[in-house]
Amino acid sequence: MEHSKHSSPPRGMPAEAPRPRRGILHGRQKPGAPLAQQQPVTDEEPVEKKPSRLRLILLRVAVAVLLVIALVFAYIFLLLGEPDEEAKYVDLPDEELITMPMSALEIPGEANLQNLANTFGQPVMAFYGGPTLQRARVYDTAFGGGYARRVTLTYAFEDGTQLTVESIRPTSAVTLLGSGYSLSAISLYALGGLDAARMDGGGRICIFGESDTAAYAVLCPESHEDDLSSLLRQTTLIAPESE
Repeated sequence: MEHSKHSSPPRGMPAEAPRPRRGILHGRQKPGAPLAQQQPVTDEEPVEKKPSRLRLILLRVAVAVLLVIALVFAYIFLLLGEPDEEAKYVDLPDEELITMPMSALEIPGEANLQNLANTFGQPVMAFYGGPTLQRARVYDTAFGGGYARRVTLTYAFEDGTQLTVESIRPTSAVTLLGSGYSLSAISLYALGGLDAARMDGGGRICIFGESDTAAYAVLCPESHEDDLSSLLRQTTLIAPESE
């Protein structure tokens, strides 16, 4: 018996053969590392990532603190460096230029200090109490194309050691007090109500200061340095009668 050309498949058999799975033919692929996200290729510049809100707040606080510090330093600088408003409008007196010298005047022993101040033309520094005044001298010294006027009061301690008090004008003539001194920064002093400084040299201590119109100095021997503080408290300025 001749079989038909197209016989039917057995029961339960699929009509088509199953396709082989990809893993079976090519093997199981290993999972690869995730690729970095690529930026799109464009002509525009890449957009920067914005900083976090906390970072912005901290940055603003730091800038504010630095600004406050800068303002404080600027205020201190202006406060210390600039004169007071009242001082800006105060005209300092012009120092009188001495062109004609006077005849030297020397007075032994106690002298009338008021007359000395009148002759000097500006307040004269002296001691009240304390050492004994031995002599006084008023004279002019050539200085700066003119003359400097000077009053020298010579005092004596009980042991006979001498010290002098100098009044001199103009103020720049303070250089006539002598050379060979070295400035000492041990402390500040007061001289007749004026701020003063100290120089040492030649066995003497020089305490000097100045007003707007004259310079003053106390020259004390080093052997009496212990008496210096009490001496300076006894200095005073005697103004001429014309003031």
